[in-house]
Amino acid sequence: MILPPDEGIVLGSLLVENGVIAGVIPMSAHLPEVDEDHVFDCEGDFLAPGLVDIHCHGAMGRDSMEATPEAFEEILKYHTSRGTTTVVLTTVAALLTEMMVVLKCALNYRSSGTTVSSRLAGIHIEGPYFSPYRRGAHRAEMLRYPSVEETSQLLNYADVIRRMTIAPELPGALDLVRELCSNRIAVSAGHSDATEEEALAGFHAGISQVTHLHNAMSSTRKTAPDPRRGLAEAALETPGIVCELIADGVHVALELLREAWLAKGWKEIALISDATAGAGLKEGDNFRLGELVCMVEERGAWTGEGSARCLAGSTATLLDGVRTMVSEVGVPLVEAVAMATLVPANILGLEKSLGSLSLGKVADLIRFNSKWNMKGIWVGGSEFFL
Repeated sequence: MILPPDEGIVLGSLLVENGVIAGVIPMSAHLPEVDEDHVFDCEGDFLAPGLVDIHCHGAMGRDSMEATPEAFEEILKYHTSRGTTTVVLTTVAALLTEMMVVLKCALNYRSSGTTVSSRLAGIHIEGPYFSPYRRGAHRAEMLRYPSVEETSQLLNYADVIRRMTIAPELPGALDLVRELCSNRIAVSAGHSDATEEEALAGFHAGISQVTHLHNAMSSTRKTAPDPRRGLAEAALETPGIVCELIADGVHVALELLREAWLAKGWKEIALISDATAGAGLKEGDNFRLGELVCMVEERGAWTGEGSARCLAGSTATLLDGVRTMVSEVGVPLVEAVAMATLVPANILGLEKSLGSLSLGKVADLIRFNSKWNMKGIWVGGSEFFL
Protein backbone atom coordinates (compact mmCIF):
# COMPACT_ATOMS: atom_id res chain seq x y z
CA MET A 1 0.00 0.00 0.00
CA ILE A 2 1.64 3.19 -1.24
CA LEU A 3 1.06 6.58 0.36
CA PRO A 4 1.16 9.51 -2.10
CA PRO A 5 -0.17 12.62 -0.26
CA ASP A 6 -2.88 13.67 -2.70
CA GLU A 7 -4.17 10.28 -3.79
CA GLY A 8 -4.77 8.47 -0.52
CA ILE A 9 -3.65 4.86 -0.13
CA VAL A 10 -2.84 3.21 -3.45
CA LEU A 11 -2.58 -0.55 -3.90
CA GLY A 12 0.20 -1.28 -6.34
CA SER A 13 3.91 -1.28 -7.00
CA LEU A 14 6.70 1.28 -7.03
CA LEU A 15 9.36 1.16 -9.72
CA VAL A 16 12.82 2.50 -8.80
CA GLU A 17 15.66 3.02 -11.28
CA ASN A 18 19.09 4.42 -10.41
CA GLY A 19 17.88 5.62 -7.02
CA VAL A 20 14.94 7.56 -8.47
CA ILE A 21 11.21 6.76 -8.56
CA ALA A 22 10.48 5.70 -12.13
CA GLY A 23 6.81 4.80 -11.73
CA VAL A 24 3.85 4.26 -9.42
CA ILE A 25 2.01 1.31 -10.89
CA PRO A 26 -1.58 0.53 -9.77
CA MET A 27 -2.38 -3.07 -8.92
CA SER A 28 -4.54 -3.41 -12.04
CA ALA A 29 -1.76 -2.30 -14.40
CA HIS A 30 0.78 -4.53 -16.15
CA LEU A 31 4.14 -4.71 -14.39
CA PRO A 32 7.30 -4.29 -16.49
CA GLU A 33 9.85 -7.08 -16.55
CA VAL A 34 12.41 -6.65 -13.77
CA ASP A 35 15.21 -8.67 -12.22
CA GLU A 36 13.59 -10.86 -9.56
CA ASP A 37 16.63 -10.37 -7.33
CA HIS A 38 15.69 -6.71 -7.03
CA VAL A 39 12.00 -7.17 -6.21
CA PHE A 40 10.78 -6.48 -2.67
CA ASP A 41 7.40 -7.87 -1.68
CA CYS A 42 6.01 -5.55 1.00
CA GLU A 43 3.34 -8.12 1.89
CA GLY A 44 0.59 -5.56 2.38
CA ASP A 45 2.68 -3.17 4.50
CA PHE A 46 2.66 0.59 3.95
CA LEU A 47 5.30 2.18 1.72
CA ALA A 48 5.85 5.88 2.35
CA PRO A 49 8.46 8.53 1.58
CA GLY A 50 11.39 8.74 3.97
CA LEU A 51 10.58 11.15 6.78
CA VAL A 52 12.08 14.66 6.83
CA ASP A 53 12.93 16.09 10.27
CA ILE A 54 13.66 19.84 10.29
CA HIS A 55 14.29 20.05 14.05
CA CYS A 56 16.56 17.43 15.61
CA HIS A 57 19.31 17.90 18.22
CA GLY A 58 20.70 14.40 18.66
CA ALA A 59 20.35 10.75 19.66
CA MET A 60 22.13 7.94 21.50
CA GLY A 61 23.93 10.29 23.85
CA ARG A 62 25.33 12.38 20.98
CA ASP A 63 24.51 16.06 20.48
CA SER A 64 24.86 18.22 17.36
CA MET A 65 26.80 20.78 19.42
CA GLU A 66 29.67 18.29 19.63
CA ALA A 67 30.34 19.32 16.04
CA THR A 68 32.24 16.22 14.98
CA PRO A 69 31.63 13.93 11.99
CA GLU A 70 31.38 11.00 14.40
CA ALA A 71 28.59 12.65 16.42
CA PHE A 72 26.71 13.66 13.27
CA GLU A 73 26.98 10.16 11.82
CA GLU A 74 25.75 8.42 14.97
CA ILE A 75 22.79 10.79 15.26
CA LEU A 76 21.84 10.33 11.62
CA LYS A 77 22.21 6.54 11.71
CA TYR A 78 19.89 6.31 14.69
CA HIS A 79 17.19 8.40 13.04
CA THR A 80 17.59 6.57 9.74
CA SER A 81 16.87 3.31 11.55
CA ARG A 82 13.58 4.88 12.70
CA GLY A 83 12.56 6.01 9.22
CA THR A 84 13.92 9.57 9.01
CA THR A 85 16.00 9.87 5.85
CA THR A 86 16.58 13.65 5.79
CA VAL A 87 17.57 15.65 8.87
CA VAL A 88 18.24 19.27 9.77
CA LEU A 89 20.47 19.20 12.83
CA THR A 90 19.71 21.88 15.39
CA THR A 91 21.86 23.94 17.73
CA VAL A 92 21.13 25.44 21.13
CA ALA A 93 21.71 29.01 22.31
CA ALA A 94 25.50 29.27 22.36
CA LEU A 95 28.49 31.51 21.77
CA LEU A 96 29.02 32.63 18.19
CA THR A 97 32.28 30.68 18.04
CA GLU A 98 30.48 27.49 19.08
CA MET A 99 27.76 27.94 16.47
CA MET A 100 30.34 28.54 13.76
CA VAL A 101 32.17 25.31 14.63
CA VAL A 102 28.89 23.42 14.13
CA LEU A 103 28.28 25.14 10.80
CA LYS A 104 31.80 24.42 9.56
CA CYS A 105 31.49 20.77 10.57
CA ALA A 106 28.17 20.52 8.72
CA LEU A 107 29.70 21.97 5.55
CA ASN A 108 32.55 19.48 5.66
CA TYR A 109 30.26 16.58 6.51
CA ARG A 110 27.92 17.28 3.63
CA SER A 111 30.77 17.61 1.16
CA SER A 112 32.40 14.33 2.25
CA GLY A 113 29.64 12.27 0.62
CA THR A 114 30.59 9.13 2.54
CA THR A 115 27.50 8.54 4.68
CA VAL A 116 24.90 5.89 3.79
CA SER A 117 22.49 7.05 6.48
CA SER A 118 20.12 10.03 6.52
CA ARG A 119 21.21 12.97 4.44
CA LEU A 120 22.11 16.09 6.38
CA ALA A 121 20.05 18.90 4.85
CA GLY A 122 21.73 21.62 6.90
CA ILE A 123 21.63 23.34 10.27
CA HIS A 124 18.80 25.00 12.17
CA ILE A 125 20.17 27.77 14.40
CA GLU A 126 17.87 27.69 17.45
CA GLY A 127 18.88 30.71 19.51
CA PRO A 128 20.49 32.71 20.99
CA TYR A 129 18.04 35.54 20.24
CA PHE A 130 15.32 34.46 22.67
CA SER A 131 13.11 35.99 25.33
CA PRO A 132 14.46 35.23 28.82
CA TYR A 133 10.86 34.52 29.82
CA ARG A 134 10.49 31.74 27.25
CA ARG A 135 13.99 30.33 27.05
CA GLY A 136 13.01 26.72 27.84
CA ALA A 137 16.06 24.45 28.03
CA HIS A 138 18.52 27.08 26.84
CA ARG A 139 21.09 28.65 29.16
CA ALA A 140 20.12 32.13 30.32
CA GLU A 141 23.70 33.40 30.06
CA MET A 142 23.74 32.61 26.32
CA LEU A 143 20.72 34.78 25.46
CA ARG A 144 21.33 38.13 23.77
CA TYR A 145 19.95 40.58 21.22
CA PRO A 146 20.75 40.31 17.51
CA SER A 147 23.78 42.26 16.34
CA VAL A 148 25.10 43.30 12.95
CA GLU A 149 28.50 41.81 13.80
CA GLU A 150 27.15 38.34 14.62
CA THR A 151 24.82 38.36 11.62
CA SER A 152 27.69 39.08 9.23
CA GLN A 153 29.69 36.19 10.68
CA LEU A 154 26.79 33.74 10.45
CA LEU A 155 26.06 34.71 6.86
CA ASN A 156 29.46 33.35 5.87
CA TYR A 157 27.73 29.97 6.32
CA ALA A 158 24.46 30.87 4.59
CA ASP A 159 24.70 27.82 2.34
CA VAL A 160 24.34 25.44 5.27
CA ILE A 161 21.93 27.40 7.50
CA ARG A 162 18.42 26.26 6.62
CA ARG A 163 16.56 28.18 9.28
CA MET A 164 16.96 30.36 12.36
CA THR A 165 14.57 30.61 15.31
CA ILE A 166 14.31 34.01 16.98
CA ALA A 167 11.94 35.97 19.22
CA PRO A 168 10.50 38.69 16.96
CA GLU A 169 9.88 41.16 19.80
CA LEU A 170 13.57 41.65 20.61
CA PRO A 171 15.36 44.87 19.64
CA GLY A 172 16.91 44.37 16.21
CA ALA A 173 14.93 41.18 15.51
CA LEU A 174 12.93 42.46 12.54
CA ASP A 175 16.05 43.79 10.84
CA LEU A 176 17.63 40.37 11.33
CA VAL A 177 14.55 38.66 9.85
CA ARG A 178 14.80 40.80 6.72
CA GLU A 179 18.56 40.19 6.40
CA LEU A 180 18.19 36.42 6.76
CA CYS A 181 15.31 36.28 4.28
CA SER A 182 17.30 38.29 1.75
CA ASN A 183 19.98 35.59 2.02
CA ARG A 184 17.41 32.81 1.49
CA ILE A 185 17.50 31.64 5.09
CA ALA A 186 14.06 30.83 6.50
CA VAL A 187 13.12 32.39 9.83
CA SER A 188 10.92 30.88 12.51
CA ALA A 189 9.43 32.59 15.56
CA GLY A 190 9.99 30.79 18.82
CA HIS A 191 11.13 31.01 22.44
CA SER A 192 9.20 34.23 22.32
CA ASP A 193 7.01 36.30 24.64
CA ALA A 194 5.62 38.33 21.73
CA THR A 195 2.23 39.97 21.79
CA GLU A 196 -0.05 39.24 18.87
CA GLU A 197 0.95 42.58 17.33
CA GLU A 198 4.66 41.80 17.66
CA ALA A 199 4.12 38.35 16.17
CA LEU A 200 2.22 39.77 13.19
CA ALA A 201 4.99 42.33 12.64
CA GLY A 202 7.43 39.42 12.50
CA PHE A 203 5.29 37.59 9.94
CA HIS A 204 5.09 40.76 7.86
CA ALA A 205 8.89 41.06 7.95
CA GLY A 206 9.31 37.54 6.58
CA ILE A 207 8.91 34.97 9.36
CA SER A 208 7.27 31.95 7.74
CA GLN A 209 6.76 29.50 10.60
CA VAL A 210 6.79 29.00 14.34
CA THR A 211 9.03 26.67 16.33
CA HIS A 212 7.32 23.91 18.36
CA LEU A 213 3.84 25.42 18.65
CA HIS A 214 2.54 25.76 22.26
CA ASN A 215 6.03 25.25 23.69
CA ALA A 216 8.18 28.18 24.84
CA MET A 217 5.90 30.77 23.27
CA SER A 218 3.36 33.35 24.39
CA SER A 219 -0.35 32.63 24.38
CA THR A 220 -3.46 34.37 25.68
CA ARG A 221 -2.69 36.31 28.86
CA LYS A 222 -5.21 37.92 31.16
CA THR A 223 -3.67 41.31 31.77
CA ALA A 224 -5.45 44.45 32.92
CA PRO A 225 -7.14 46.32 31.47
CA ASP A 226 -7.63 43.98 28.50
CA PRO A 227 -6.63 40.38 27.67
CA ARG A 228 -3.84 40.01 25.09
CA ARG A 229 -3.25 37.19 22.66
CA GLY A 230 0.19 35.92 21.81
CA LEU A 231 2.35 34.17 19.23
CA ALA A 232 0.45 30.87 19.35
CA GLU A 233 -2.89 32.45 18.42
CA ALA A 234 -1.30 34.63 15.75
CA ALA A 235 0.35 31.61 14.12
CA LEU A 236 -2.80 29.49 14.15
CA GLU A 237 -4.89 32.23 12.55
CA THR A 238 -2.44 33.60 9.98
CA PRO A 239 -2.62 31.85 6.59
CA GLY A 240 0.73 30.72 5.27
CA ILE A 241 2.45 30.38 8.64
CA VAL A 242 3.58 26.79 9.15
CA CYS A 243 3.36 25.45 12.70
CA GLU A 244 5.87 22.91 13.99
CA LEU A 245 4.35 20.29 16.29
CA ILE A 246 6.11 17.89 18.65
CA ALA A 247 3.55 15.08 18.71
CA ASP A 248 5.23 12.90 21.32
CA GLY A 249 2.28 12.98 23.72
CA VAL A 250 4.38 14.89 26.26
CA HIS A 251 4.95 18.38 24.83
CA VAL A 252 1.43 19.15 23.60
CA ALA A 253 -1.94 17.87 24.83
CA LEU A 254 -3.76 15.67 22.33
CA GLU A 255 -6.64 18.14 22.26
CA LEU A 256 -4.28 20.94 21.23
CA LEU A 257 -2.73 18.76 18.52
CA ARG A 258 -6.19 18.18 17.10
CA GLU A 259 -7.08 21.87 17.34
CA ALA A 260 -3.92 22.78 15.44
CA TRP A 261 -4.72 20.29 12.68
CA LEU A 262 -8.29 21.57 12.39
CA ALA A 263 -7.09 25.18 12.30
CA LYS A 264 -4.20 24.81 9.85
CA GLY A 265 -4.84 21.63 7.86
CA TRP A 266 -2.01 19.28 7.01
CA LYS A 267 -0.36 21.65 4.52
CA GLU A 268 0.59 24.12 7.27
CA ILE A 269 1.78 21.69 9.94
CA ALA A 270 5.30 20.24 10.07
CA LEU A 271 5.77 17.40 12.49
CA ILE A 272 9.19 17.45 14.17
CA SER A 273 10.93 15.18 16.64
CA ASP A 274 12.93 17.84 18.55
CA ALA A 275 14.89 14.74 19.54
CA THR A 276 17.82 15.29 21.87
CA ALA A 277 20.76 13.09 22.80
CA GLY A 278 18.28 11.28 25.05
CA ALA A 279 16.62 9.61 22.06
CA GLY A 280 17.49 5.94 22.13
CA LEU A 281 18.65 5.99 25.76
CA LYS A 282 16.97 4.22 28.68
CA GLU A 283 14.76 5.65 31.40
CA GLY A 284 16.99 7.28 34.02
CA ASP A 285 19.95 7.83 31.70
CA ASN A 286 21.69 11.21 31.79
CA PHE A 287 22.83 13.17 28.76
CA ARG A 288 23.70 16.74 27.73
CA LEU A 289 21.82 19.23 25.61
CA GLY A 290 24.58 21.66 24.82
CA GLU A 291 25.99 22.24 28.32
CA LEU A 292 22.78 21.41 30.20
CA VAL A 293 22.62 18.14 32.13
CA CYS A 294 19.38 16.33 31.29
CA MET A 295 17.68 13.05 32.13
CA VAL A 296 15.40 10.62 30.32
CA GLU A 297 12.27 10.15 32.39
CA GLU A 298 8.49 10.15 32.08
CA ARG A 299 8.63 9.54 28.30
CA GLY A 300 10.63 12.70 27.74
CA ALA A 301 13.84 14.64 28.26
CA TRP A 302 14.01 16.89 31.30
CA THR A 303 16.44 19.31 32.92
CA GLY A 304 16.52 21.22 36.21
CA GLU A 305 14.91 20.48 39.54
CA GLY A 306 11.89 21.68 41.46
CA SER A 307 10.27 24.80 40.02
CA ALA A 308 13.12 25.07 37.50
CA ARG A 309 12.42 21.63 36.01
CA CYS A 310 11.40 21.81 32.34
CA LEU A 311 11.27 19.77 29.17
CA ALA A 312 14.54 19.65 27.23
CA GLY A 313 13.48 18.47 23.82
CA SER A 314 12.14 14.96 23.30
CA THR A 315 13.26 11.36 23.23
CA ALA A 316 10.86 10.53 20.39
CA THR A 317 11.40 9.93 16.70
CA LEU A 318 9.47 11.51 13.86
CA LEU A 319 7.60 8.27 13.20
CA ASP A 320 6.39 8.38 16.81
CA GLY A 321 4.80 11.74 15.99
CA VAL A 322 3.10 10.35 12.90
CA ARG A 323 1.73 7.47 14.96
CA THR A 324 0.40 9.84 17.64
CA MET A 325 -1.38 12.00 15.08
CA VAL A 326 -3.04 8.96 13.50
CA SER A 327 -3.75 6.72 16.47
CA GLU A 328 -4.53 9.28 19.17
CA VAL A 329 -5.54 12.47 17.36
CA GLY A 330 -7.52 10.95 14.50
CA VAL A 331 -5.63 12.44 11.55
CA PRO A 332 -5.83 10.37 8.32
CA LEU A 333 -2.65 8.40 7.74
CA VAL A 334 -1.82 10.06 4.41
CA GLU A 335 -2.11 13.53 5.98
CA ALA A 336 0.01 12.64 9.00
CA VAL A 337 2.71 11.19 6.73
CA ALA A 338 2.63 14.32 4.55
CA MET A 339 3.16 16.49 7.67
CA ALA A 340 6.42 14.61 8.20
CA THR A 341 7.50 14.40 4.55
CA LEU A 342 6.09 16.79 1.96
CA VAL A 343 5.50 19.78 4.25
CA PRO A 344 9.07 19.83 5.65
CA ALA A 345 10.46 19.15 2.16
CA ASN A 346 8.56 22.24 0.97
CA ILE A 347 10.01 24.26 3.85
CA LEU A 348 13.52 23.23 2.80
CA GLY A 349 12.85 23.96 -0.85
CA LEU A 350 13.44 20.28 -1.65
CA GLU A 351 9.91 19.39 -2.75
CA LYS A 352 11.06 18.68 -6.32
CA SER A 353 13.28 15.84 -5.13
CA LEU A 354 11.92 14.69 -1.75
CA GLY A 355 8.76 14.35 0.29
CA SER A 356 6.44 12.19 -1.81
CA LEU A 357 6.37 9.06 -3.93
CA SER A 358 6.19 10.91 -7.21
CA LEU A 359 7.82 10.29 -10.56
CA GLY A 360 11.40 11.57 -10.68
CA LYS A 361 11.88 12.02 -6.96
CA VAL A 362 14.69 10.44 -4.97
CA ALA A 363 13.80 6.94 -3.78
CA ASP A 364 13.91 7.57 -0.05
CA LEU A 365 11.42 4.98 1.15
CA ILE A 366 10.18 3.45 4.39
CA ARG A 367 8.12 0.34 4.86
CA PHE A 368 6.10 -0.17 8.05
CA ASN A 369 3.17 -2.35 9.06
CA SER A 370 -0.16 -1.60 10.71
CA LYS A 371 1.49 -1.93 14.13
CA TRP A 372 4.04 0.78 13.20
CA ASN A 373 6.94 -1.67 13.08
CA MET A 374 9.68 -0.60 10.67
CA LYS A 375 10.20 -3.33 8.06
CA GLY A 376 12.47 -1.66 5.51
CA ILE A 377 14.31 1.57 4.72
CA TRP A 378 15.89 2.77 1.48
CA VAL A 379 17.96 5.92 1.08
CA GLY A 380 18.39 6.98 -2.55
CA GLY A 381 17.25 3.50 -3.57
CA SER A 382 19.92 1.78 -1.45
CA GLU A 383 18.68 -0.44 1.35
CA PHE A 384 19.59 0.63 4.85
CA PHE A 385 19.93 -2.53 6.91
CA LEU A 386 18.18 -2.42 10.25
